[in-house]
Amino acid sequence: MRVSRTGSLLFLLFLMAGCASTPPVDMYASNVVFTVPYAQAGSELAVGFTSNSSVNEPPEQNLIQAVLRFHGLKKVSQFTIQALNVEAVVAEFGSSRTLDDVVSGLSSDSRVQSVQSVKPYTLMSYNDPYFVLQSTVNGDRIDSIHQISTGKNVTVGILDTGVDRWHPELTDKIVYTRNLVDHDQDSFDSDEHGTAVAGVIASAANNDLGIVGVAPDVQLMVFKACHQAKASRRTSCDSVSIIKALGDVLVQQPDILNLSLSGPGDAIIERLLREVYRKGIVLIGAVDESGGLAESFPANMEEVIAVGTAINLEDGLARMLLAPGTDMLTTAPGATYGFKSGSSMATAYVSGIVALMKERSPALSNAEVYEDLLASTRLDENELPVVDMCLALNTTMESAHECERTPSMAVRGKGVTNSFGLAN
Repeated sequence: MRVSRTGSLLFLLFLMAGCASTPPVDMYASNVVFTVPYAQAGSELAVGFTSNSSVNEPPEQNLIQAVLRFHGLKKVSQFTIQALNVEAVVAEFGSSRTLDDVVSGLSSDSRVQSVQSVKPYTLMSYNDPYFVLQSTVNGDRIDSIHQISTGKNVTVGILDTGVDRWHPELTDKIVYTRNLVDHDQDSFDSDEHGTAVAGVIASAANNDLGIVGVAPDVQLMVFKACHQAKASRRTSCDSVSIIKALGDVLVQQPDILNLSLSGPGDAIIERLLREVYRKGIVLIGAVDESGGLAESFPANMEEVIAVGTAINLEDGLARMLLAPGTDMLTTAPGATYGFKSGSSMATAYVSGIVALMKERSPALSNAEVYEDLLASTRLDENELPVVDMCLALNTTMESAHECERTPSMAVRGKGVTNSFGLAN
C-alpha cells in the first residue's frame, strides 16, 4: 500500500501523541495537533495568510499565531519535523467546543497542512510521549541501561550558548549557570543550541513529558560562552568568552565538560584545557566535519575525546569516536522539542554515555574513559566503528550487564561550524 507524505505525517504524530502511559482522558478530548510548512526556499504558504505579522518573528511563527487566533486555540507546545519541512503545534480548545468541530475547521483552513486529534496509547516503557521517536536511544535499549545507571551524582558542564532553565525536562537538572557573554545578558533562556545539547544529555525520564536523555539523573552546569543572534539565530563565540568560561570551569569543576564547538587554535584556551584535564575533568569535543579532525580545535587536542558523525575517513578515524548525531529529537526553548543534527548532538550523546560510566565507576581517569569508549565501538551497517552505549557500560563494570540491544539506526550525518562557532 502506498502511503502519502501527509499520511506518513499523520502516522508519525499519531505515534508521537499516543505512545505513553495513559494520561487523563480529558487531555486528549481537548487537544489537537496541526502542522504548517516552515519558511524555506519555494515555500509561499509559510509566508502568506498572516495578519498582524511581527518583523521580529520567523514567518512560520506569524502564521501559527494567526491560525491560533482565528480558530480560538491556545498553543500547548511546538516542534519542528525537519524531514517533512513542517512545524507541528499541539493546541488546546475550550470545553464548550467539540473535537469534531475544531478538526473540521482546521481541515478547511488552507494555511494548515494537516490536523488530527491526540489519541492515548499505552506502552510498557517510559511514559515520555516522544520516546518512541528517539530512534537512537530506543535502538540502544536505554530503558534497560537505565536500570543500572542514570548518571546520578555526576555533573556535566556545557560550554555553549545559554540553556532554557525553565524547560520542564531540564529545570531540575541545572545546578549552576554563568553568562560570560557581556553583550548577551537577556537571552540565556531562549538560546537553542545549548538547550538542544542539554536535552540530549539530561532530559528527565518518566515525567509524562517529551523525551528521555542519555543520562537523565545528571546535574548540569551551563557556562554561556557563545552568542545567538535574535534575528538570524546564528551562533558565534570568541576566544575571550571561552577563556572566561574555562576559568570558571576550573573553579566549579564538573566531572565532564561538553565542548560542542570548533575553531582556530588558541594558545590560552589550549593551556586552560590542559589544566582542566589535569583536574580530572573529562573533555569531549565536536569535530568540524567540513574540515576534519586536523582542523578541529579543541577536538584535535590529545586531552580531548573527539566525536563526529559523517567524516573524512582518511582524517583522524583512528582516534575519533563516531556517535549518533542525525535527526536527534531534543529540547528547544519554550518547553518545546525539535530534531537536530550534527557533531554537536553526537558530542552530547557521548557526554551522556560518559556520565553513565562515571556513575558506576567514579574513579575512572580520563585515559581510562577514553580507552573504554574505544573498546566499546561496534560496526554499523556502513562498517564504521560507532560507540555502543551498552558495551561502554559493560566495559566499565566488573560484570557484564545484558542490555538487550537492538540494532540502532545509521549514524551518518553532517555538522557545520563557523569560525569558533558551535557545531550544528
